[in-house]
Amino acid sequence: MKDIFVNEDISKPENRVNLALFHLQMVNNFHRWFCNKLNIPASSIVYPTENLSGDRPDYIVKNADKIIGYVEVELGNENKSQLSQYRNKYENENIKIFSISGKSAHNSDLSLEEVSAFLKNNLDNFANQQIIISAKYLIKLIETFSNNTQKTSRAPVSEEVLNLPFVKKLLDALKDYQPESEQRRAVPGKYYIDTTGTKGFSFRVYSKQSTLPTKSTALFSITKGESDISFQSDWWYRKYLNHKNTEDVENWINSIIYDLRLPIDKIGEKQKFKISIKSIEKNFELLVKLIIKLL
Repeated sequence: MKDIFVNEDISKPENRVNLALFHLQMVNNFHRWFCNKLNIPASSIVYPTENLSGDRPDYIVKNADKIIGYVEVELGNENKSQLSQYRNKYENENIKIFSISGKSAHNSDLSLEEVSAFLKNNLDNFANQQIIISAKYLIKLIETFSNNTQKTSRAPVSEEVLNLPFVKKLLDALKDYQPESEQRRAVPGKYYIDTTGTKGFSFRVYSKQSTLPTKSTALFSITKGESDISFQSDWWYRKYLNHKNTEDVENWINSIIYDLRLPIDKIGEKQKFKISIKSIEKNFELLVKLIIKLL
């Protein structure tokens, strides 16, 4: 099976939900229920798919070795522009694009709310304790991260991280664009910082495409106080910064590829590429100038 995707970035809650949902497809009664909700044969197989001409839906659906659909999953409401794009490019009389979103009220083909309810109602019917634990794991993921409840997982950056030399230098250089002290979401013209870990740092900007409560996307991040900095893929920047001037976005991407020598155009859509903080010092001023264009 050459088209199965194995490079998920599990730091992202949506990807953890997708993998847990995929894992439970091996449980017969769950798989039959799942297929019935999508109105596809129970003999279908569902798994993460490789890129399709630059796109990557969360799952591919096959029956008798033929592609019959693709599935896109969102923790919140549907990403209607993405679904429209996929339907225009891939949907026909034999292939359907399916949507799974957070709540039943979103009127998608299936909701994570329904998935959680099914699992809770069927815990006693699963064959063994391992399946029960796997089901509880997915239930907890959905309850923690779906429908904007994930907002509790993001927190202010600690004083320890704010005092790291690189972070301190960066924020000082951008002091004219710092957010208000009580600001809890990104706004145009200002940067936004937060973290999902005690020693993390996520440098973020406003994004119209973002489904997060902070309405932001990360330009780069530091994890667990590491000496490395992580950049997103070129696909990610183009998707979540598509409201910005195209030239500014391309300059940002090209600078990462050619100045920092990071092949972010060669990685998966939701993957990241790391480089040592020390390695970007000589390009620091250029980095700041390009960031300002994206605020």
